Amino acid sequence: MPKPYYSLFAVFIIVSCHAQTYSTTSTACAPSKCGTISISYPFWKKSSTNVVEFCGYPEFGLECLDDHAIIRFPTDTYRVSEINYDDHSITLLDIDILEQPCPRARHNVSLQNLPFSLSSLDLNLSFYFNCSSYPSSVEHIVCLQHDKNQSYVFVAGEEVKNGYGWVRECEEHVVVTVKEEEIDVSNLISDFGDAMKKGFVVDWRRGEDCAVCEESGGYCLFDPSTKQSSCLCRDGRTVAKSCRKGTL
Repeated sequence: MPKPYYSLFAVFIIVSCHAQTYSTTSTACAPSKCGTISISYPFWKKSSTNVVEFCGYPEFGLECLDDHAIIRFPTDTYRVSEINYDDHSITLLDIDILEQPCPRARHNVSLQNLPFSLSSLDLNLSFYFNCSSYPSSVEHIVCLQHDKNQSYVFVAGEEVKNGYGWVRECEEHVVVTVKEEEIDVSNLISDFGDAMKKGFVVDWRRGEDCAVCEESGGYCLFDPSTKQSSCLCRDGRTVAKSCRKGTL
């Protein structure tokens, strides 16, 4: 082959490979939408097909059901109403109570072994349901009354001040997390329902390997089949931990 044609062919190959690499990088970590929620790294949108590898954190996969973003924890399922990428926080709504005119919580918030923690914006409420004996001086939740049994709500920790044995006299105790700004603690009985439906905030944190990757300008990749993470660099390279030259 004459030399000029060889040089042109070589340039074409180099440019094509570079373009393909960049496209792979941008596609793997491309943002998507679910209703009004923008899903971007480290969150990723689950699909109905088997995912070989995804860009993001393993626990941050979101389903899109009827234009609502859904996150599933080991014990509970929540609707995501907001993702704040600057503050590293998300607002979660308990799906179980959204359609209830008088919300009745069925479970505590469990974040054990998850890369999430309750936000400083939150407030915990203590509910005691179906109490067979109770002090007459404490206001009960009328809409949750069952025959002669009553239910009560307190700011968590405040119920112990009256010295009453709530756990002993009530069928169930559930701690519910709400956003503190959404409730007037002097009007818990009237405010708790709307506050519960507006959800609560959790902050997310990075794993050690992902922190190293992200600080080097990369994105964490996760392979569900091997349970291993790797680092996708902006130039298209996939490395073990860091995109910095001279590292793995």
